[in-house]
Amino acid sequence: MMGKLFLLSVFILLSFSLVSAGIGIRSDQTSIVVKEGESACIESVSAYNPFATVSRVIISVSPELQEVLIEQSAEEKLIPAETSSANSIPLKFCFKVPNNLYEKDYASVPLVGNVIDKIDCTDKDIRTYSGEVILESVPSDSKGGYGSATMMSVSTPLNIRVTCPDTGGWRYTKLYLIVAILSAGVVGFILFRKYRRPKSQRLKERMDKLKEEMRKSK
Repeated sequence: MMGKLFLLSVFILLSFSLVSAGIGIRSDQTSIVVKEGESACIESVSAYNPFATVSRVIISVSPELQEVLIEQSAEEKLIPAETSSANSIPLKFCFKVPNNLYEKDYASVPLVGNVIDKIDCTDKDIRTYSGEVILESVPSDSKGGYGSATMMSVSTPLNIRVTCPDTGGWRYTKLYLIVAILSAGVVGFILFRKYRRPKSQRLKERMDKLKEEMRKSK
């Protein structure tokens, strides 16, 4: 009987939250699904502080997840003293998944190279990257700012599942961009050639053109 009560107590503690000195973490999910090349945010994590000292915390992810995520943005918040688990304060961690996780097929364009691509997601499994969401305390500064005097952290597991972005055919985005840049360069060169002449010369040419038009209209 005592053994069952002990196991039940451990289960309840693990189910609700994980806690470190000065920081507690709650999470409502253990995985998030994102399409390759898109952005997402982890918004299911919150922090609490059951102790008598104010803590400033910042959210992050473990190194194995940082290696596959780009454009990371993390919130930092002040957690008041004696903030209970029921009143935990949410923190957000946003990121973008890179475009190079799934293999692409390329088509070559003369003089430009492989700028047309497509992704066929047939028989491609979802890629799962496992790691942790981490809450870390921010040590107080020498000026008496908020926060614990020591660095503490607590974490919870997280799987980021990246789905294949089926393009449904060839993508011409890079080719369109190259054409636009070349067109802008040609227009810029023409305008440069046109207006690099002295203002007096341009004015004279306009006057001559106007005189020619008046002569023809008579």
